[in-house]
Amino acid sequence: MLYLLIASAALAAVVYLIYKKVHAAAAIFSVGVALLMIAAVTGRAEFKTVEIDATGNSFYDQLLVVDALFKERFSGIGMAIMVLFGFVSYMHHIGADAKAVVILSSPLKRFKGSYWLVPVGFLIGSLLSLVVPSASALSLLLVATLLPALIAAGLTPLTVAAIVVTSSTIMPTPLEAGLIQGAGLTNMQVTEFVFGSVAHAAIPTLVITAFVHMWWQRRCDKKEADTAGFADGENASLADTEESIARASSLPGYYAVLPLLPLLLIVISAILKQLGVLSFEAGILPVTVASLFIAMAIESIRKRTVTGAIDSAAIFFKGMGEGAAGVVALLVAAAVLVEGITQMGVIEMLINVAQDSSGAAITLVLIFVAATAVMAALTGSGTAPYFAFAEAVPDLAAQTSIHAPQMLTAIWGTSNLMRQVSPVNAAVLIVSGAINVNPIRLVKRTAVPMIVATVLNTLFAFMFIG
Repeated sequence: MLYLLIASAALAAVVYLIYKKVHAAAAIFSVGVALLMIAAVTGRAEFKTVEIDATGNSFYDQLLVVDALFKERFSGIGMAIMVLFGFVSYMHHIGADAKAVVILSSPLKRFKGSYWLVPVGFLIGSLLSLVVPSASALSLLLVATLLPALIAAGLTPLTVAAIVVTSSTIMPTPLEAGLIQGAGLTNMQVTEFVFGSVAHAAIPTLVITAFVHMWWQRRCDKKEADTAGFADGENASLADTEESIARASSLPGYYAVLPLLPLLLIVISAILKQLGVLSFEAGILPVTVASLFIAMAIESIRKRTVTGAIDSAAIFFKGMGEGAAGVVALLVAAAVLVEGITQMGVIEMLINVAQDSSGAAITLVLIFVAATAVMAALTGSGTAPYFAFAEAVPDLAAQTSIHAPQMLTAIWGTSNLMRQVSPVNAAVLIVSGAINVNPIRLVKRTAVPMIVATVLNTLFAFMFIG
């Protein structure tokens, strides 16, 4: 019981630190290392999940555990995520992401005042998250494109703001960092994990949520007269985004396809493998590198300069660094935290509770989902809660009746949905600032659709994933 209390206190410390705006990876990593040192002091240092050449000195051996986790996470999945981040940065640099947003959002200007624009706008925004995976970056782009288009079409600013904020949630894609990790944790091909498991819960959830949005926004509009306009001042990020969109207007229409190249190549290779044309399914890293070089070739032809196109590839490596400092750092930090919790005996205790009992297993999953929801809502982060809990799933699933893809889908969806009900979430702050309203008012518009979506995604994960 003492060690359970220590582990619980560690998780509470992580939530508190992130809530106080401490860097998420730094907070998780620091608490994880502290747990490992406590395990060394209390004689609980065991190395069942990590292979090291133990020296007999518990404290140094724990540092070797950290060393092993760094090497393991930065290779393989971590490197693929870094390369993907580099590609996304390059797409933003050449304006291809903005071109896709402009093309997909412009037809909505033709509609006038119908609340059917709400589900249409939400689903279009969700599709655009395939092109712009960063929630804050997508919000900035939609604030400059979709938001004024829908307001001009007759929807209220708060209704449109709620659509924009919730556009980046659970669109299943093999390019999403959490799903790449989930595939690795379940030893599945990323397309198999995403389209064979996660999509079965996420797609129906998104469709139903689109109409929940329509009902809720209409109900809220009837209760309050919304006359909020744009803020007088524009922050630097919004100004940069508007510059990107202006630059995108001069690009050819086919540039809108470039951000989707890695996704298209992965899906095509998976189909060709099923048909027996290929003997392999392409991985994230190779297709992303191929997509980068295709984009660079197109840029060099359009601008008639090979050296300029090659020089701009520096943006790719800068993006890789941002990926390492962001998501991959979270991967490492979460692995360290879970190792510390495991050495405290918590995972073993949870396995014993859920062993051979489906009722207890479901209760355990619901506890994980609830903990993820609370952490996401308090911190406004969608990545930190998921990565903090996902690492523990394989061990739980291996020794209980829990099916790993079901649990991973449930907590991944919960993390990405419930962050949008947090007033400190980056997207909420960006969009509320754009229409000059208090973030709490905007959160009231996102809360019901996102809570319903969380319940549906968790339910569908157990209903539709075998």
